[in-house]
Amino acid sequence: MSFDLPTWVLPYALWSGHRAPANWLPNDALPHVRQWLRDMQRISVTQEAPQEPLPSSLSMPHEVAQAKALGWDFPDGCIPWAANAAAEQHLSADTSAWSFVTLCNWHVSNGQVTMGDPAQLQIDPNTDIQLFEAMQGFFAQDGIALYPYAPGQWLAQSDVFANLPTASLDRVIGRNMDSWLVGGATPTGPATLLRRLQNEMQMLLYTHEVNANRGLAINSLWWHGAGALPTSAKTSLAKENPTNLPRPSTLQTFNEAQLRAISDLRNASLQQDWQGWMQAWTLLDQTLFADLLKRVQHGETMQLVLCGEYERHVYETRPASAWSRLQAIVGWQDLWQSNAVLQNIARRFGATALHERLVVPPRSEDM
Repeated sequence: MSFDLPTWVLPYALWSGHRAPANWLPNDALPHVRQWLRDMQRISVTQEAPQEPLPSSLSMPHEVAQAKALGWDFPDGCIPWAANAAAEQHLSADTSAWSFVTLCNWHVSNGQVTMGDPAQLQIDPNTDIQLFEAMQGFFAQDGIALYPYAPGQWLAQSDVFANLPTASLDRVIGRNMDSWLVGGATPTGPATLLRRLQNEMQMLLYTHEVNANRGLAINSLWWHGAGALPTSAKTSLAKENPTNLPRPSTLQTFNEAQLRAISDLRNASLQQDWQGWMQAWTLLDQTLFADLLKRVQHGETMQLVLCGEYERHVYETRPASAWSRLQAIVGWQDLWQSNAVLQNIARRFGATALHERLVVPPRSEDM
């Protein structure tokens, strides 16, 4: 995968669940996506191999794609997103190691502990301040400096986070998180310290007043995005990022509506909400892909990485087909709207089997 071309990374664009209907979409659905796919060529498919003893890799495919766009080459689970965020906020001028600390809810049922989506906690600034002040001293005792970042999410600085594999939040949400705890089944060294501190904070949260009237308790925290930036690294995250997803500046950026659509793809995918996922794709078709299609038809070259839970598909522009060149002529939109014959031709001969591009077989752990 080369990032010499303008590149978009689209998280959760591939459906990997097992509830996709057999009869997918009519041929006239998502017209811009279909045409865009006809004008592009898929140059690679990368499947994330399981990392024994874990059922899959610690980092998500879209995180790996974004790291590669920055020229980073890190082991699984060691992409330093927190250090990158700290550098963006001018918290660090050196190469010290950082980690995100995200407040979360662990749900216990039938002897299993499941990670909930932290976004569902809807932590307000006042609650965030109360918990930050209550925990900061405990972190300091272990040599960890704590900094505010966003409600319910903080930045932690310490050498213990250097070269420390941690599981992405999105990798764990909705799953039994025992296998994903920092250090795994047999934590050693820094992981042992962090597991102890995690347990201490769980005890603090169990009796803290912020949970007195909450429907969904804040009862734990999660370490993720740990590591140190390369000495030659450039900071890359946009200052405002509604999806809370790392978005390198070397990639093309999206407008606010498109960011919301990407966030919806994420939420619907994590919740296995097929209808919500398709609604999000409809918005993307009308915004992002309508724009991308115009660019392709006017001769621009680009690359787009469609990502799922376990794999990523890389597409690049190819020489425009006769059909694409016809669509790019002056007055095409007016001709198209007024000519039912052309529309029927497009539907019959131009339809792209979207289910073959956007739906991938589920892995055994998801069955």
